[in-house]
Amino acid sequence: MNKLYRMTKEEFEKKKILYKYPDTKYIVMDGAGIETYEQYFDRLWEVFGFSDIPEGWKKDNHTEYDFMTEMDELPEGKYVFVIRNYEGFFKSNPLERLKIENRYENYLLPFWDEEVERVVVEGKRKDFNIYLVSNT
Repeated sequence: MNKLYRMTKEEFEKKKILYKYPDTKYIVMDGAGIETYEQYFDRLWEVFGFSDIPEGWKKDNHTEYDFMTEMDELPEGKYVFVIRNYEGFFKSNPLERLKIENRYENYLLPFWDEEVERVVVEGKRKDFNIYLVSNT
C-alpha cells in the first residue's frame, strides 16, 4: 500500500531508505526555501524531469495532478519521493503545505495504489511512497 511518511532526518537515515532497491526510482527534492506554490511547482518539475506543460495550461494543482498521474511521465513501476528539509517547506504558509499533503494522501497515493487500474486504459498500479523528512 502506498503511503506518506513523516519522519526526522535521523529516522530516515537509520531506515536506510534512500537507494535501497535497484528497481526503484528515487526522487529527492529540497523543501528548504520553498514559500510559494510556483516555487514548489518549478522545483517539482525539475526533480521529476517532467516535460513542458502544454500551452495554455497553468502552474496549478490541476496540472500538477495531471502530470503526477500520467503513466508516460512516470514510466517506472516503483517510486520513492523524498522532500528533505521539510521543516522549511512553506514555513510561512502552513496552510499551503497542508493542502499539498492532503493531495498526496487523498488523491495521488490512492490513484497509484488502485484507482489507476479502474480509470486508465491499460493502467498499472505503481508503488509510490512519499517521505517528508525534517531535520528536527
